[in-house]
Amino acid sequence: MTIKTILFKTQIIVGLSVAVLNFAQNTNINYDKDFKLNRNYFPVDNNFAKAAVETKDGYLIAGQNFVEEDNTQHNSAIIKIDKTGKLIKKTTLGENKDYRKESFMKTVYSINNNRLIQLGSKKIDDRAYLWLREINDNLDVLQDTLFESISASVTQEPMVFNVKDGFYVISESGFYRDLELNITFISNDLQKVDNHVISYIEPPFDFFNKYDFSASLANNKLYVTTNGVDERDKENIYATKYKTYILEYDLSTHKITKHKKVSEADFLSRKVIVHKDLIYLIGIKDTGEPMSNKNTRRNTVVKVLNMNFEKVKEFNYVPAPDKGKFNEHLYDAVIVNDELHIVGEMYKSGTFSNESVYLKFDLNGKLLDDRLLKYGSMYSENRMIKIVPLKNNDMMLLGKGEGWRVIIK
Repeated sequence: MTIKTILFKTQIIVGLSVAVLNFAQNTNINYDKDFKLNRNYFPVDNNFAKAAVETKDGYLIAGQNFVEEDNTQHNSAIIKIDKTGKLIKKTTLGENKDYRKESFMKTVYSINNNRLIQLGSKKIDDRAYLWLREINDNLDVLQDTLFESISASVTQEPMVFNVKDGFYVISESGFYRDLELNITFISNDLQKVDNHVISYIEPPFDFFNKYDFSASLANNKLYVTTNGVDERDKENIYATKYKTYILEYDLSTHKITKHKKVSEADFLSRKVIVHKDLIYLIGIKDTGEPMSNKNTRRNTVVKVLNMNFEKVKEFNYVPAPDKGKFNEHLYDAVIVNDELHIVGEMYKSGTFSNESVYLKFDLNGKLLDDRLLKYGSMYSENRMIKIVPLKNNDMMLLGKGEGWRVIIK
């Protein structure tokens, strides 16, 4: 304990042996006093925690987990942990043995009446369809259903929004050339299913391509953003420029009631949140400034719109020069207690890997907190990709450290 105190509190490291330094770098120490939990699960290899729900005695966490067990290869898992972070139970599922049979189940959601579901994509005869499992908080399977009339992407997880009589599932089509989003209503008893489609190759859109989507529900209307390509470079027909679009979709009429191109070419939206009659578009903007790894610098930008898609204000995060941080990606954002929380990925010159960054703003754009979430050895990858609001204004940050990384703050 004396060595840790010298190394981390006073930072007097001159004269310490290499053995002591290696010990310090590989010891999982919680530097942040406001972290209530900071744990890793599963091996380091290609694993990410991606979704979670809180139960009365713990948490269920789902994600990507490539593993071979009992001569079967899996790519997804769900675990149960108690409030202290102790692993209680795990289940592996999905297939990755053959790309024609890939099935992924990396989500978990709480729907009405405290029921728990997982949603994913399962392939049958080379086609991917929406896959639903109902589970209990002991990870026992209560229902296992494949919706063969609804294609679902294996690359982007669906989003779920609870309403009075059931819930809506927003998912990307499994047939990429269709450029479609599914808007699927499923009743609370999981028996009634009603699916509608937003097509980006039909009016009012005419996309050549699309990338990413996000959605938010307010007043029985969905607000959906996507980064689409509606024009090609005249000099090079294969060159494309993504632009952010936002649309309002009326769930009662199943029609697009408003839509707008809301960005210049160098801004990409990654998350949309409707909060107190304002629309927050959180994304990244390419500054064009080169970095040592041949990428360009990207800053986090928040565009705030009114409900008519007119800009009210805009604020952004530019890393302080003395920190040497450069924003490369933005993965998720939530508003909790009238504060905007963001997780992304930063490149720091002179380091061996990118590092995860956590940002907090008030809703006027004032930066309240920014920190790197470095964890474990200096060689470990750190990437937080999901924020899950919990009770009492707590939050769970999910992603990768040395395996699945789970932070509660």
